[in-house]
Amino acid sequence: MKKLVILLTFLTSACVQQEIVDELLLIHATGIDYVDELNFRATVSVPIYKGDNGNNSGEGVTSETITAVGRTAKNIRAEMDSKSPKLINNSKLAVVLFNNEMAKKGIIEQGDTFYRDPLVGQRLYLGVFEGSTNQLLENQPSLQPEISKYLSELIEQNINNHNIPKSNMHVFVYRLYQEGMETYLPYLKKVNDQVQVTGVAIFKNDKMVSALSLEESIIFKMLIENFQGGTYEVALPDKEFASIRNLSAQSSYQVEMRKGMPEITLNLRTKGYVNEYSGIPLDQKKINEINHLLEEELTVEISKLIKKFQDLETDPVGLGFQVKTRTRGWDEQKWTDQYPNVKVHVNVDTIITHGGVSD
Repeated sequence: MKKLVILLTFLTSACVQQEIVDELLLIHATGIDYVDELNFRATVSVPIYKGDNGNNSGEGVTSETITAVGRTAKNIRAEMDSKSPKLINNSKLAVVLFNNEMAKKGIIEQGDTFYRDPLVGQRLYLGVFEGSTNQLLENQPSLQPEISKYLSELIEQNINNHNIPKSNMHVFVYRLYQEGMETYLPYLKKVNDQVQVTGVAIFKNDKMVSALSLEESIIFKMLIENFQGGTYEVALPDKEFASIRNLSAQSSYQVEMRKGMPEITLNLRTKGYVNEYSGIPLDQKKINEINHLLEEELTVEISKLIKKFQDLETDPVGLGFQVKTRTRGWDEQKWTDQYPNVKVHVNVDTIITHGGVSD
C-alpha cells in the first residue's frame, strides 16, 4: 500500500488560529533541494510590496527568500523562524518545486500533514525543477519580478493551453494513493536563461524515474484525460510538416482476460485542424494524407510510450486501474508482476479539417 507522507511539514501547523496579516510572513513559493543523504535545503519566497510614499501604487512587487538546511522539517522550520522578523505562514502558498535530484531520491517522508493542512489549497502546484530551486527562487526571471506568480502562471498556462496534463496537489495525492496507477508532475528547467516547462516527470511511488519531452507529454496527456486545445506536429515526406491545432482527444479502454493474463485495447479519437503547412497546395488529398500519417504516427508513438513505462515498471497511464475496475478479485502484487508483459493494442481514429491554415 502506498503511503502519502509529504516532505514540507515545516510549512504546516497543528491548528488554525486567528492571525493579523501585517504580523505574518506569507510564503508564496517553496523550493526543496537535495543536499546529501541526511540533509535537504528549503527555500521560501516571500513577495515584498513596494509602496510609494506609504501607499500601494508605487514600484510594484519583488520577492525575497529565506533558506535553511537540515535533517528534519522541524529543524528547518526552527532555523527559518530564527531568520524571520515575522511569523511564517503558508496560507498563500501557490507553488512547490523539488529539484530533480531530490525527486529521484524521493519527495515523501514520514508525516502526511502537508496536504491535510487547512491553510494549503488542494490546487497548489507541485513540480520538478532541473537544477537548484534555491538559485531559481533567489534570481528573479526577467518576465516577472514576483517569482511565485511567474511559476504558477507558467505551469497553469501549459496545462490549459498546451501539452501538459492536469496537475495540482489534489491530482498528485489522488494518483499517489490510488492502486493501479502512478503519479506525475510538470518538469521545468532553464533554457537559454529562461524558465520553461519542458515536459512531465514520471514517478514510481514517490521517486522520479523519467522525464518526458513535450512531444511525449502530449501523447501521455491523450491517454489519461479528455481535452481540447493541444498542438501536434506531423512529419511528412520530402521534409514537409503540418501543425495540428486545437487537437482534442478522447480515450477509452477495453480489457479481456486471456488465460489469466489481461489484454488491453486502447481506443483514441482525436480531432483538430491544420494550423500550419510547410508545402503547397493544401487540398483535400493532402489533408487526407496528413490524417492518415497522424493516425499511423500516434499509433506508433503511443505504443512506444507504453512500452517505455512497462520497461520502467511504472504505470502512470493507469492501465492497472483499468483492469482493476473491470475484473473481479484484482490483486495489486499480481498486477505488478504481470504489467511489464501485458499486451496493449492501440487503435487511433483521427479527424483533420482544413481550417486555420497560414501560408
